[in-house]
Amino acid sequence: MLPYIHFLGRTMPTYGFMMLVGILLSMGLCILRSRRFAPQRSAESVCYQYLILAGSALLGAKIYSLILVWPSLTSNISLLWTDTQLFLQMYVYGGMVFYGGLIGGGICVAVLLLARKTTFSSLETVFLPAVPLVHGIGRIGCFCAGCCYGMPTDSPIGVVYPAGGLAPAGVPLIPVQLFEAAGDFVLCLLLCLPLYHRYGRRLAVYLLGYGCLRFTTECFRGDAARGLAGPLSGAQWISLACIAAGLCITAVLCARALSARRKLPAR
Repeated sequence: MLPYIHFLGRTMPTYGFMMLVGILLSMGLCILRSRRFAPQRSAESVCYQYLILAGSALLGAKIYSLILVWPSLTSNISLLWTDTQLFLQMYVYGGMVFYGGLIGGGICVAVLLLARKTTFSSLETVFLPAVPLVHGIGRIGCFCAGCCYGMPTDSPIGVVYPAGGLAPAGVPLIPVQLFEAAGDFVLCLLLCLPLYHRYGRRLAVYLLGYGCLRFTTECFRGDAARGLAGPLSGAQWISLACIAAGLCITAVLCARALSARRKLPAR
């Protein structure tokens, strides 16, 4: 639809531009939330930690995308020295997988917690709501670029892409990217609501919410780049793992709440 955008006199990929917008807006959200829930932290420290987490997520997203195209990458490795620009366009400049980013970010969180550089409460309260925000904006970039497209459809919601893009041209496709973006924005709002009085609940809501959202949207995807593992796509298997983790966290929190109530003195 709009693979490239003109900004400040330069032409740049719309997907990259939307990712930049998402990163800046989500960083701003983290700063606002830190002022309310962690006023002892400076904006500089929040930005520094955000950039570490974002960098780890981007690295994980890129590594996961390369794993999915590994056979093609190995067969075209000679392009690295015969046509470096083409190799970079095919395997480096574009293509990221969100679940790879989530895994990369999760590893970074584990390292920060083990090194005692931060606390779980700070990460969950300040940074977690930014995840669906940047993801939703990135999905709009996917829609503009024509990647992660949906299945062909005869319904009025079908979107037709022009020739020369990533999506099949001239075929009405389900705009699954926009559906996932809308779900991400709703999830961001839910995580920002003052409803979570115990640490871990936000994480459980996110894992359950996004796991269900992604599992459903994958059913309407039409691209083959996401990879299949048996009857489900790789993303659907990870979605089931997220749902299971969310349910486990919920069960633990409920068990703790019941135990705390039992220990209260009778009136």
